[in-house]
Amino acid sequence: MSLMFNPTKTKVQLKLAINRLKLLQQKKTAFNQSARKDIAQLLDTGKDDSARVRVEHIIREDFAIEAMEILELYCEMLLARFGLLEMMRTCDAGIEEAVNTIIFAAARVDVKELSLIRDQLVLKFGKDFGMNALENGNDCVNSRIVHKLGIQAPDAILVDQYLKAIANAYNVKWDGMVLPSEELLHAVPNAPAAVSQTNFALPTGAAVEQAKGLEEHQIDPALAALLTPMPPISSLQPIQPSIGPTPNVGGDSSVANNLDDLSKRKV
Repeated sequence: MSLMFNPTKTKVQLKLAINRLKLLQQKKTAFNQSARKDIAQLLDTGKDDSARVRVEHIIREDFAIEAMEILELYCEMLLARFGLLEMMRTCDAGIEEAVNTIIFAAARVDVKELSLIRDQLVLKFGKDFGMNALENGNDCVNSRIVHKLGIQAPDAILVDQYLKAIANAYNVKWDGMVLPSEELLHAVPNAPAAVSQTNFALPTGAAVEQAKGLEEHQIDPALAALLTPMPPISSLQPIQPSIGPTPNVGGDSSVANNLDDLSKRKV
């Protein structure tokens, strides 16, 4: 293997990569059409779980097809601007995104020609440049390529959208929808109940007797007498004033004599 950048080999591999990417897109599209028909049959027979698993594979294949379309355009761009690639010692801004994206995608797409182009680009711009592009360290890789070639599982809502589209295309009645999981439902705390007077229960039965016993032992007898409720007013007898004859002080001689003695002593 030559350790020098080979412009002729790079141009040939770019042309071969364009043809290979077009061929792979056609094959994957035909496979997905057949797989969609099988999924429609699963939905028609009520096998939703199996349909969800299989539709994830279709989603990944669609992502791969979209990524190949973008890579095909980048290969055509490098051919059209091959003078910049061949003459410039550093990567020109006009081809920077295309170069970084091809190096990033070569390890994630099973296309031999892209791997050979990647090797030539690394020889041209250096290993450090190649490592940054492989890890997207300089953030120059196309964001759609990063998303389409990611390893994350397809979103549940996207899965349902695919199933709905397949059901409509093959006239299958299906009304699936994404429901919140049981864990999410149980994670929501219950709202506290409103506090009202009716929520407080009054003590009854044994609780009342126990409270009375405690009061008898803890309260002083004198204080308990003061706290004893008075009988109702209606039960009290009114005091009758005396209406007898008024005593005649002047008519009583003993009393008069006593008064005279008392006045003489004072004098």
